[in-house]
Amino acid sequence: MSSPFQALVFDLGGVVVQHDNAVLFTRLASRCAPAWGMAEVGALFRQSRWETGAPIRDFHAQLKAEAGYAEPWEIFLDDWCCHLAVDPSMLALMGELARHNRVVIFSNTNQEHWDFVLAASGGAFAAYEPYLSHLIGHGKPAVRAFEVVAEQAGLDPARSIFFDDKPENVEGARQAGFQAEVFRDEAWLRGFLAEKGVRA
Repeated sequence: MSSPFQALVFDLGGVVVQHDNAVLFTRLASRCAPAWGMAEVGALFRQSRWETGAPIRDFHAQLKAEAGYAEPWEIFLDDWCCHLAVDPSMLALMGELARHNRVVIFSNTNQEHWDFVLAASGGAFAAYEPYLSHLIGHGKPAVRAFEVVAEQAGLDPARSIFFDDKPENVEGARQAGFQAEVFRDEAWLRGFLAEKGVRA
């Protein structure tokens, strides 16, 4: 491999995976008691840190107990993943980059969402060294989360670059010593990497 970076580290949601939490919370609310709308379901969700390992089955149980959600786990899983879609063009770009670069994933996620997007990628995401918040026990934007990824992956943060659509996550990466940029879109990324001398 010949690359100006030791590793290219990618977030998934908003970069390679399209997602819209409003769609998720609206779908869940549609199966809850009338008093529960998108905002109320979203507020219940944000009471816990699901991305660092709390079981999503517990959120399903909360919805049933507090919001009147009556569907079984299998239907909930469909609802839980209804807002996710892999961007095929970005997935292809990751494959191109991996021919000449070390490509790594660092995502705030949970097991159910990971299982869904892994299947949707045809298993491709597994090849890109995934570091997942619910497995490492730390989530972005915490500096410690990036430190753990660097330690487990054997990365020198100063020689690696991280891409995320959220500025606060980019700032967390920078505080941990990574080079980091806010992802805009695929065209921007291709241009940025070309300027840096990254082969795709």
